[in-house]
Parts: sequence; C-alpha cells; structure tokens
Amino acid sequence: MVIFTSCEENDDTDPTTECPELSFERDGGKLIANFEEINSLDVYEWFVNDELIETERLEDQRDNTLDISEYNPGTYTVCIKAETPDCPAGVEFCKEIVVGEDMEGCPELKFTRDGDYLIADFEGIDTLEFYAWQVTGETLDNEVIIENEGTDNQGDNKFSLVNLEEGTYTICLISESPTCTSTEYCEEISIDRNGQDSCPDLAFTREGEYLIADFEGIADLGFYAWKITGEVLGNETLIENEGLDFQGDNKFLLSTLEAGKYTVCLISESPTCTQAEPFCKEIEVGDTNNGSCPDLSFIEEGTLMFANFSGIDQLDVYEWFVNGTLVETESLQSQDRDDKLDLSSYNPGTYTVCIKAETNECPNGTEFCRDIVIPEPEPVDCSVFKLEYFETNTAEFVNANGVILFGLDNNSVVWEIDGNQVTPTTATGHFLILQDHLTQTGRYEICYKAESSECGSLQECIQVDFQGI
Repeated sequence: MVIFTSCEENDDTDPTTECPELSFERDGGKLIANFEEINSLDVYEWFVNDELIETERLEDQRDNTLDISEYNPGTYTVCIKAETPDCPAGVEFCKEIVVGEDMEGCPELKFTRDGDYLIADFEGIDTLEFYAWQVTGETLDNEVIIENEGTDNQGDNKFSLVNLEEGTYTICLISESPTCTSTEYCEEISIDRNGQDSCPDLAFTREGEYLIADFEGIADLGFYAWKITGEVLGNETLIENEGLDFQGDNKFLLSTLEAGKYTVCLISESPTCTQAEPFCKEIEVGDTNNGSCPDLSFIEEGTLMFANFSGIDQLDVYEWFVNGTLVETESLQSQDRDDKLDLSSYNPGTYTVCIKAETNECPNGTEFCRDIVIPEPEPVDCSVFKLEYFETNTAEFVNANGVILFGLDNNSVVWEIDGNQVTPTTATGHFLILQDHLTQTGRYEICYKAESSECGSLQECIQVDFQGI
C-alpha cells in the first residue's frame, strides 16, 4: 500500500525573481512532472533524500518521469529543482513519498445490475481499501448519497436500489488513493416500481434489409428473440433466438420474408425478469423484382440524411419518406434536387426514414430504410454545483461537485484556503486533497472559483474542520 504522509512546497527564492512553479504528481510507481512551463524549461533535476537521481534535459527528449517502482518500502523526500537566468537562486518542489508493497495505479471500476442490486465487480476489488457508491438524480434534489466500500469499510460490494424512489439516477463508483488521484465509472440507472426493474429495455432499428437489435445490456443478455407475425404468415409465428446462449448476431434479415406487412417484436425472459416489455414495430417488406434495381442507401450526419449510392446521377426520380409519409421528391429535372433530407425541424423521437424508387428495370420498386433517432436535448442542472467535504481512512478531500458537466474553463479554476490561493495536486483540479496543503488540524475556509460555458461564474466557500487523518 502507498500513502502520502505529508506534502509541502519549499520556496526560498527571492520574491523579486521570476521562478517556474514546479510540481509533480504520482501515478502508481511513477512520479510525473506536470508544471505549466515544463516545455520551455531547458533543465531540471530529480532528487531523492537530497541525492541527485536524474537530470531532465529538453535536448535529450526527456520523459519527465521518475520511476520509483523498484524502490524499497520506506519514506522518501522527493524534489525537483531548477535554476534559470531569471531565477538564479533556484527553486524546488518537494513531497514526502511513502513506498509500500502495493504500487498499482487506478483500478478499472465496473458494476452490473442484478434486479434491485448493483454489484461492483472489477479486478483488484478484494484488496482495494476504499471505493464508494455515489448517487445523484433529480429525485434527490441537491442531495448526494455516498456509500463507502472496500476492505477498510468491510463492504459487501453491493448497492441496494430498494430504498430509492422511482426515477433516473446517475450512479458512479469512485475511488481515490495516494497512487490514484481519482477514477470513476458511471451509469444512468432507471427505477420503475412496476416490477420491470431487472428487465432490459428492448429496442431495434432498421438498416436497409436488416433489423438490428440495439439496447443497453445486450452484450450480457443470455436470451432474447425475434417474433414475427402477419397476414402473409397466416397463423404461423416465426421465432429466431438471439443472445449469449445462442451466439446470435443481433440481426434479422428481412429478405427471408415474402412481400407484405409484418409485426416484428423483440421478446425476452430471464430468472430476474419474468417477462420483459416487448418492443414491436410494423415492418413492410417490398416485392422482389426480377429485373435490376438500384441499390439505394443514405448516410446520416446529425439531422441531415444524404442519399449516397452507385448510379444516383443516372436515377431520374426517387423519393424520401418519413414514417410512411412522402416528404420530398428528388428529380433530375428539378433544380432543387440536392439529394439530402433535413430533419432539424423534427421533434425528438425515432423516425423510420426511407428512400424509394421505381425504374423500367425495377417495376415493383425498391427501398432503403433506417430508423433515425433525434435525441432529447440534455439541459445542464447548474444547481448541483456545491463544495463537499468527505474523508476516507487515509485522506480528507473537498470536491467541487458537478463541475465536470459545466463546460469548465480549467484555466479559470482557483482554489483558496483561508484566502490564500493553492494549486491542486490532482490531475483534474476538481477536488482538493487537504493533506497536500495543510499540516495543522483546525477549522479552515475552503473556496472555489471558476468560469464555465454552461453555468457562467461558479463560486462557493465552505468551513472545514481538518482532522489531519
């Protein structure tokens, strides 16, 4: 295990000189120099316990990294030092680093859903001292639920959804340690008390002659199936199994059906889902032509659909349809022909867009269809911004909650402790590791300021009782 026991910055230079602000951060068994003027500084040096270990020269294609993975367990004072013509007295930045047996970096967090439980499952979970569940959502207003896990907390690696109200939540696994500045894994989780909590939300789209199943959790679903009915089939029902148990390809080929209209559904059952809500669509399959038909297709770029197929410049006429309604005719005789369809004025939703054509060689006509999704706009909730103090068994933190969503200008971020500006040692700057800046226990005022594209100016201060954990 690796822990920081203290952190301090030593600066004995003349305040009238212009010295670079040196710094480095830790990632597992490596120390990485990451200060602002690093690319313009010709030379700086790494020292361990006052002994010169490595010189970083710009002309040597340096890596700005000190590898401590082979160091014996113990406590080391590591410094980077530099001198420049503008800083003749020199400047240094030092940290005390404790090296233990465990030198790994950040774990790759992951969880899966099983009914009313979320289950954390990732490599190294049995030895990870601390991680936590973090739950946010409109139903909670400004409240954030934190449930600690890991060997220090004797957790069970599970989070129960039973006590949450119906709604959609952002649920994250988060972890921080001296060898891992910050890491997280998040999913949107919907809770519906109609008994379908553990059932997948089935869905498929049309791509030309294929129907393609596409929904959350499809890669882990043991069984689902295509169910096809229609007048052409009489009393017959076609079933085509899919899922991990059947090594399916998540596709259904429409050319295997005769011309006509069909009701096509996705269905699913599992031990944790007695019966998922079927997802059904009315699908029309065109006649088979004996002649040569153009191979129609179009591509999607945002809300613009561009017809794109071989022979398009020789095809006199073709038509655009949306949900079965003719919306535009493309004719070579018209000066308005632009071979594109603009859906920017359509409301959010899913639309079946087709191009259709008939020629002398293709008297029954041919078509190419795709399901196009126009998403709902995602408003940013600026009210979730606030400063939060939290602690683990080995460290204390202040987190600027929500700022990752606000289009933050990272150069505008300012942290202050009792009115004195400090530079966060974390990679993102979204939270402050208090041990890196404080050595005495007591009450401190922590302030955060920043500018964002979505929420404008952000500013908040909180009082924190630093315990020196």
